[in-house]
Amino acid sequence: MYSPRLEHLAELQKQAPLATLQIALNELDAKEKIRIADVVLGNRYLIQSLPFAKKLRWVQSNSAGMDLILSSPFAKLPFVLTSARGLYTPEIAEHAISLAFALARSLHLYRDDQKKGIWNRLPLTQISGANCLLLGYGSIGQAIGKRLAALGAHVFGVSKKDGDTWKELLPNTHFLFSTLPLTPLTHHLISHPIFDRLPPHAFFISVGRGGVVDEQALLEKIRSFKLQGAALDVFEEEPLPPHHPFWAEERILLTPHVSRSPESTPNRWEPLFAENLGRFYREEPLLNLVDKEAGY
Repeated sequence: MYSPRLEHLAELQKQAPLATLQIALNELDAKEKIRIADVVLGNRYLIQSLPFAKKLRWVQSNSAGMDLILSSPFAKLPFVLTSARGLYTPEIAEHAISLAFALARSLHLYRDDQKKGIWNRLPLTQISGANCLLLGYGSIGQAIGKRLAALGAHVFGVSKKDGDTWKELLPNTHFLFSTLPLTPLTHHLISHPIFDRLPPHAFFISVGRGGVVDEQALLEKIRSFKLQGAALDVFEEEPLPPHHPFWAEERILLTPHVSRSPESTPNRWEPLFAENLGRFYREEPLLNLVDKEAGY
């Protein structure tokens, strides 16, 4: 469900010589062509066309997050799902670090002061020596942690196997990062019980999925000055509505889900899809297999 380059099309045909390759030009076309498709790549039109799938065996997503696909009731159809996990890790990690730097050095507040003609010096925070707690320690969390450690921070990564022991670290945390996927278990995981245990000088950075964060709880902590600041690239509703109260909070730094930047051809997922297509037709294990029950 995308327009491939001629070179990529040739590589796909090389990997699966007997396959018939078709391009869905629009949503109506996608709904028609998925009826006979064994394999589909892409997110565009996928959710809308899934109800029409009759023989679908495998979907390769060009996204790392699986919540939108798995939220469809038709995701329970017996097809294998693979993701683009890991392809965008470096730039998402760099975006998270950029947000942390902006909060620590009050760059967004200086910007707003300058607009008002105010020449002011604000208390600043150092990442060097700071305690950084990372919720979600997959490829993105580890990449963020590696960069923080190089800056002299103390890094504590949390994965599913760690249970709830990490909560003991919250009172001494300077920066709390979330790279968590959105699943039934993580929905609004970061809410009052977590924010309440953070010290008032702590910062919160979210680059995972917006639904993991209880936005009302975060807003209350910011407004009551029980949290020094927050930076979010992801939200429960996207685009963030113009009337959302986040816009009025100067200590909340917002970016519009841009930690993964728009791509130009050749797309980074092209080699992954070609490799997986060859594996699929050779009946070999696929890369980046998604556990539909776990949600990632």
